[in-house]
Amino acid sequence: MAHKIPVGGTIAHAYGFAFGNIVNNLGAMWIPAAIMYAIMFVFRTSYTNAVMSMSTNPQAVIAGLQYLFVAMIVFGILIVAQIAGITKEALGLRTGNAWLQFPFGAATWRLIGSYLLYFVVMLVVYLGILVVSALFAGIFAGVTGAGAGGSARGALAGLGIAAIVVGLFAFCAIVYIAVRLSFFLAPVAVAEHRVSLIRSWELGKGNFWRVFVVVLSIVIPLIVLEGAVFFTMYGSNLIPPIHPGVTPDELAAFNQHQRQMVENSQHWWFITYPLGLLVGLIFYGLFAGAAAHAYQALTASDSSAEVF
Repeated sequence: MAHKIPVGGTIAHAYGFAFGNIVNNLGAMWIPAAIMYAIMFVFRTSYTNAVMSMSTNPQAVIAGLQYLFVAMIVFGILIVAQIAGITKEALGLRTGNAWLQFPFGAATWRLIGSYLLYFVVMLVVYLGILVVSALFAGIFAGVTGAGAGGSARGALAGLGIAAIVVGLFAFCAIVYIAVRLSFFLAPVAVAEHRVSLIRSWELGKGNFWRVFVVVLSIVIPLIVLEGAVFFTMYGSNLIPPIHPGVTPDELAAFNQHQRQMVENSQHWWFITYPLGLLVGLIFYGLFAGAAAHAYQALTASDSSAEVF
């Protein structure tokens, strides 16, 4: 029988770890975080100018894609280093002072490998589900249309029903697979010194809904909090006007508002950067605390075979 994750205990531990251990958590991730924000500070003017020129100079956008690709790689490594460090802290594996940890050790690179493998697998899964869903929708629509006497209205109704059914199936399948594969990736990479989606999948056996509830208990409050902060700082004009009869003046006003948002975030960097660090610290702390506690609960008497 599969072990069960204690839902209430995991949620309580996650919040207790994120807020009660916040000083050591900051120590575990401060080096890669400092590097990331230093890069952002140095290139903040170039970034602002690039964003400002997007709507008037498409060639500049195309030319900047290569730099964007490099930035994604660098920032990705720095973010994973923070996750690895705080996961190690959550698992109780840290030795020595929390503020003097080397953030780019083997655990970071194993976790990078785990995430890369995860994204590749999820891309394959997504494409597979897309193909199967399209085939099923076509068959379902054809059968429904034939049952309605082959009329165009019957075919359209069948296609609409098929789209809803297939869409729900595809969404649920992707969520289920994503949660099962991803929740234990960091503890497995850090504690077991290996890259293994299979191991993460095995740990989640019989615990999907428990993990799902734990994730929701973390994500929903964070979305509400971050949304409140974001709307307070940048206002509510975040969605471009898409109603019929949109005027050039409306589009121009929206573009101007977007430019002003970028300028404000860079001008007030001494507020936005620490605020972003605090949000990241809480976010990583909650997920690391939850995953570590659930992992330790499941592996307390686990004797499963090593799987790469």
